[in-house]
Amino acid sequence: MRRNHNTQLENFVPPGPPPPRMEIIQPGDLPSMLPVAQTSVELRTNYVDRSKGFQIATLPISIAFGVGALVVAVVGYSVPVLSLGALAVFWLAFLGWWLLGWAIHHLASPDGVALLQALLMYRVVRHEQRERIKRYRHYE
Repeated sequence: MRRNHNTQLENFVPPGPPPPRMEIIQPGDLPSMLPVAQTSVELRTNYVDRSKGFQIATLPISIAFGVGALVVAVVGYSVPVLSLGALAVFWLAFLGWWLLGWAIHHLASPDGVALLQALLMYRVVRHEQRERIKRYRHYE
């Protein structure tokens, strides 16, 4: 089989640049990892004002929820209006809604957001450490 010298030159593809060299960084030389999203809390108020705001937002809806549960208990389940059962229904419904509002208020407050961010960042660091240790063991 005879090859044509011109065809070989037309099909020639020069080699690309050499691949970049990978530098291995020792564990002690790793750069410090700063979180991508950072928060800062600037309070222009105090905790008394925030607690009053919580009461203003939570108390009326908790009372309404308790009264609604009491109406359902009296009308739907024939619970006597002036009884310990009616008081228990009102109090438990009120307390349940108030506790839900308390949890939401504290998670959405600046302190709660900072706590959640810290916990999630520790989670990221823990997962990264596991992956790093797994890779170190793989290359030993």
